[in-house]
Amino acid sequence: MKIHFAYYNQYKNGIDIAFADNTLLFLSCAEAERNLHTTPNSQRLIDNLAIDNPLMYAALALDCELQDWADAMDEDWSP
Repeated sequence: MKIHFAYYNQYKNGIDIAFADNTLLFLSCAEAERNLHTTPNSQRLIDNLAIDNPLMYAALALDCELQDWADAMDEDWSP
């Protein structure tokens, strides 16, 4: 399916994705992040990812790779 658009819905704290065939998908950020172990830095980056690049956030969450991404972001960051 071809994606028409995706955006972060601040009122629902999730990603709204619309496909070209008028199918709608909602991904709850709270549910996607429920069992994640994050630092303040990785949580900030996850929040920014959901807002700035909702398709990448959704792909990582649906592939169960959000924890790996957060861990990699913490490894790359040095104060």
